[in-house]
Amino acid sequence: MHSTEIPDPQKIEEAFNIIMNSKNQQNGKEADSYLRNLEQNYPYILVSLLQIFENSQVFLCIIIFLKVYLNKFQALLLIKNVIVRNWTKCQIKDSQKFQNISEELKTHVKDKIVSFLGVVQDDKFKTEINLIISVIAKHDFPLKFQGLVNYFAQGLNTIVQSGSANSAMTYDLIVSLKVVQQSVIQNRNTAFKLQQMQFFLVIWNNLQHLWKNITSIQQQELQQNINNYSFVNKISKKLDRLLSLSIMSLNQEQDQEKIQLVFMLLLEKTAILLKNVQQQKLLQPNLKTLIHSLGNIQSLFSFSINQGFQDYLILLKLIIQNEWEDTRVLRTGLIGIFKILKSLLFFRDEQFYKKKLQEANSEQFKQTIQSINQLLNSFFQENMQFFIEQLIKIAAIPTDLSDEELIEQEEDLTIDDAKNEMQCPIFTICLICQDQLMQRFPEQFIQKITEIMQQLINSNFNASQQILESFFAILGSTPRLTTKLKVQPIQIQPVLQYLIKTNTIQCQRRFAFLCRSYCNCFSDSELPQILEYARLLLSNSQDQIVQYQTLMCIKSIIQYLGPNFDFRNVIFLEQVAPVIVKLLCNLQKSNILWPLLSLLEILIQKYSETNANSMQILIKVIENSDILILMKTKSQLLIGALCDMFLALFVSFPLGTNLSHLYKLAIILIDNNLDSKENNIFELLQFLLQEYDPISDNNQTGILFSNLYLAHEKELLEDTEFNHMSTILRIIEELLLLNLIQLTPNIFNLLQERLSIAQQIDCYDIAMILKKSCISLLETIILKQFDSITVQQNQQIIVFLIQELIKLNGGDQIDQMYYTIQYKNNILEILNRFLLKDIVSMIQVLNTVSISADSYFILWQDTAQHITNRGNRKINVISQLLFLKYLSKPTFEKVFQHMLSEAFPEIDYDFELRSKEFRDLQQQNRKKLINSRQSRLSKQFRNNHRKEVLQELCLYDETFNLRQFFFSTIQECMKLHNYSELTQIINIQSVIDKLNQLINEK
Repeated sequence: MHSTEIPDPQKIEEAFNIIMNSKNQQNGKEADSYLRNLEQNYPYILVSLLQIFENSQVFLCIIIFLKVYLNKFQALLLIKNVIVRNWTKCQIKDSQKFQNISEELKTHVKDKIVSFLGVVQDDKFKTEINLIISVIAKHDFPLKFQGLVNYFAQGLNTIVQSGSANSAMTYDLIVSLKVVQQSVIQNRNTAFKLQQMQFFLVIWNNLQHLWKNITSIQQQELQQNINNYSFVNKISKKLDRLLSLSIMSLNQEQDQEKIQLVFMLLLEKTAILLKNVQQQKLLQPNLKTLIHSLGNIQSLFSFSINQGFQDYLILLKLIIQNEWEDTRVLRTGLIGIFKILKSLLFFRDEQFYKKKLQEANSEQFKQTIQSINQLLNSFFQENMQFFIEQLIKIAAIPTDLSDEELIEQEEDLTIDDAKNEMQCPIFTICLICQDQLMQRFPEQFIQKITEIMQQLINSNFNASQQILESFFAILGSTPRLTTKLKVQPIQIQPVLQYLIKTNTIQCQRRFAFLCRSYCNCFSDSELPQILEYARLLLSNSQDQIVQYQTLMCIKSIIQYLGPNFDFRNVIFLEQVAPVIVKLLCNLQKSNILWPLLSLLEILIQKYSETNANSMQILIKVIENSDILILMKTKSQLLIGALCDMFLALFVSFPLGTNLSHLYKLAIILIDNNLDSKENNIFELLQFLLQEYDPISDNNQTGILFSNLYLAHEKELLEDTEFNHMSTILRIIEELLLLNLIQLTPNIFNLLQERLSIAQQIDCYDIAMILKKSCISLLETIILKQFDSITVQQNQQIIVFLIQELIKLNGGDQIDQMYYTIQYKNNILEILNRFLLKDIVSMIQVLNTVSISADSYFILWQDTAQHITNRGNRKINVISQLLFLKYLSKPTFEKVFQHMLSEAFPEIDYDFELRSKEFRDLQQQNRKKLINSRQSRLSKQFRNNHRKEVLQELCLYDETFNLRQFFFSTIQECMKLHNYSELTQIINIQSVIDKLNQLINEK
């Protein structure tokens, strides 16, 4: 549980000062660690931080003033961090939920923060306070943040009543309200939206009145040609955005009148500004905000905007027709077109359109939908050529981008969210717009783009390089949609001939990109020619973009041809692999790396499958390329991508395949990056050990694994990061199971240290995962030393395990959690081994910890129901049978029936195993399971087949007869408890007869 202690504000300020001023790195780290600990575990640090910010003093000395100022700013930053981390988080203790920040503390924080509004004058402080408010408002506003509601309602009323619209107070209030509205609209919960609608009604009249006043003042200034830096323009810009945000919670049909009103107000103002913006260029930011706001309203309420819709379309046409000094105006215009097409795309589906009309609750709303559809169709059909030509003109590929950025902008044609849309390159937005145009009007789009292409062909491509590049880019993005919409693709062969003939770097880039895009549109006779030219490009060009696009073209052809591609051509692999490696070394963007690694993975896999001498081929390629150098990379992004590649590569081959060439590569990557502490490096090493079969290559790779461990033993054993400790324990367990390392005191010390750390971890889930890994390793050690271990030597371990089992059945934790169940199973499996070894000594150990045999057996039976491994279930039955004679008569009678129900399936299974046919079938099923892709990639949940084999070695031989052992044990217990008539607890003879009959039938 988090502490309710209020940290000392003075100590916090001292830590701030050390971090900012101390030259001693150790002191700085300690101060940072102190603050981090408070931030994570002491929610009441908020009280201390608010006190630091509030208790400001005026100092004559500038140095002391600066120190106080910085402390106040640090306090605000830390307040924000604590709120972000804890405001909605809870902890569970004793099955009860506790908030990290109590309601009382939340109320205190909210009251204090609101009290700062309108009082704090420093701009940096205002910004941080608004950010804090936005975080809280996202969850609490307006219902649980009444103080802020009152502040806004009263503040707007005061401004309107006093007539002081053009003031700093107005600006500050509008900025805070805008920040809150931006935050709350992200929550689309219905109940939360109802609260927002109620708040809208509280502020609507005053907000509308204020907007009209400010707009009127702004227009008067425009008429009087007052300077562009007018403060009223700043307020107006914020108010325009706020007005659009305020209606975002309204209902599209029920509140259509208010939505339409706001849209028209902003549209009329946009038209006025558009007339003046060429004379007063500093109004362009205001124009950008208005267009952006109109776009958001239209996108969210696409069925409510009827009046003014045609004017809005014409406005957007004017925006993209003109040149703008502030490119954000053009960007918002393009985004507006994209949003219209996207929000109304489904009108193309006749059935969906009719369904929408049927769902309309009023005739007026139905007519609105029909009107919008008619206006949309007529406008874009009339202006299709204009838009395509304008998009080609605008979509200039920037010349100041790196190779990676040039590749990336054509790889990713998406706008992530509203927050990032204004950072999206204009080139990308143009391609997205043409994508939407084509989806909405495919036939018209294809017709117009074909006509433009024919004009270029007729003029022998007599156009500027920029126009040609834009056109080719748009041309290259169409096949995806022609395939999806089942429309006849554009015939681009004349374009390809022009590009081959011209043969500039730009033409080579575009050729490869177009061939990649149109791969499934080429005939079977054309594809080999395309592939051959692609190979020539790859051999002759040193341009990275040409190389990348050519490789992607080759990848598309390989995927399209499938089994028809000739993977026996070794020269092809020798040519392609070095280029892939070179690009992987030079390029670092994730959406570029993964396609390259995917191609490398396909080539390695297919050449390994197809060629009889695949090992020698790949070794030759590896030696003759820079793949080995690639494995020595220090790029975190590339390391992660390579790890993913190796996972995919190994699971594409059956277990036991000789893949020593791949193991060698992967081990080089691990060897060079274990010190990077990357999780995926540790996980890859664990995966490789689980995959490896020493028989496949005569243990050659095993020697490499052994040397790797010896080289890094110290850093592995000393690594105490939570994310690594469990994986390292599993790595050591695999190495022991493979007999690649010796059991040393260092490993026992590691186990003890990790168990000690697990006992101190507050988070139950993390602690349980670490404990489970420790006990699993301990079980492996015991299984490997089973012949030599004794109960006396391991009494301390046994006592710890028994105590853990009791604690886990105490009812204060979630018993059904996966790791809890597995942990309990591991504990039982170890204790059962010791029972088999020396049951008398085990009973004595139970006595030393004051646990009766009866209590332990009942606990044991409850826990054992989750054991799934057949070998462990059999051992569990045998151990329980051995234990029965130590039970009291009442307990014996209580558990006996359950004991029978557990034993019979195992007796039956044991008998089945005597059949070679059944054993072979079981082996086939097991092999199929352990070879499944899902099982092999399941990381922490993967069953350890090597350990299962070790577990079954003891008792799956033909000399042990479980049926005979069962009946002799039961009869011995009957005599022990002096049962004169067997029928007093169960008719044993009928059970014996039934079991014998079952066996005879089999």
